[in-house]
Amino acid sequence: MIYRLKEFKGDTIPVPQLVFSKLGIAEEYNVRVALYVLATGITDPEKLCADLKLRSKMTAESALSFWAGAGLLERYEENAAPGEEPTAPAPMTWSEIAAASRTDPMISSLIDCAQTSFARPLTHPEMEKLVNFYVQEAFAPETVMLCVAYVASRGKRTMGAVSHELKVWRAEGVETGEQADAHLQLLALRAQREQYVSGLLGIADTELTLGGRKAIARWYEVYGYDDAMVQEAAIQAGPKRDLWYWNSILKTWNAKGLRTVHDVRGPVAGMGASRNLRVDRAEPSGNDFLKNAARRRPLRKKTDTPAE
Repeated sequence: MIYRLKEFKGDTIPVPQLVFSKLGIAEEYNVRVALYVLATGITDPEKLCADLKLRSKMTAESALSFWAGAGLLERYEENAAPGEEPTAPAPMTWSEIAAASRTDPMISSLIDCAQTSFARPLTHPEMEKLVNFYVQEAFAPETVMLCVAYVASRGKRTMGAVSHELKVWRAEGVETGEQADAHLQLLALRAQREQYVSGLLGIADTELTLGGRKAIARWYEVYGYDDAMVQEAAIQAGPKRDLWYWNSILKTWNAKGLRTVHDVRGPVAGMGASRNLRVDRAEPSGNDFLKNAARRRPLRKKTDTPAE
């Protein structure tokens, strides 16, 4: 069976692209609430619960909070003065979380994952903070779970550490579970590279500063260099084991267009970036300028004829 979209005759509503961007992480009831609100403008939780046959008023409030965190809705106080800035809502309390967990299985999954990663039961304030990453700040539950596991693997078993890492991830464009998984692979690769560079420096990788870690990431991810080029920079620096001295070397090579160790060690290393690299042919071109040299007409210097 093949389907195609029917022609619409005026019975349509505009749906912001934001809604489509969240389809991968939004629960089914969240999507229903978003479409209903866009069509009617109604945001009353009791009305939403009745019209959409939701399990409870808490489910409707959770959906509204999700879309407020995503940027589709805005929060305001009912009795606020005109033009007054909206205040941030109070975080969900333990009793509200307990009620919401009966209708949203993701809440229970988040708590179970965190308790497993932290290897201890969570306190009620920790549960409140954890759930609000999902409900109020609109992080995908899979992203929160992966972040909790990552932070715990680094020995930081606090919600403050999870909150900080989630903000860093969001700043780097990590939203979905798939993006979080790819980001974790990148973080693991960065850790390997930092260990390699710290080994060349003769220090522990824990001694690297944040600026040093960013510089190392730039060598590999921006300049496109590999371990061999980093090692060559260390060799050419001689006994000077200084990350920032190596950084200046690699930065200069990148500006000159030197991509490999062969380029660095060749005659082009001292040339400007605008010069072309020399390319030696694997085989002769076939043009022999000495061929038939005996029969070639000799060249004579032209002399001026004296004027009469």
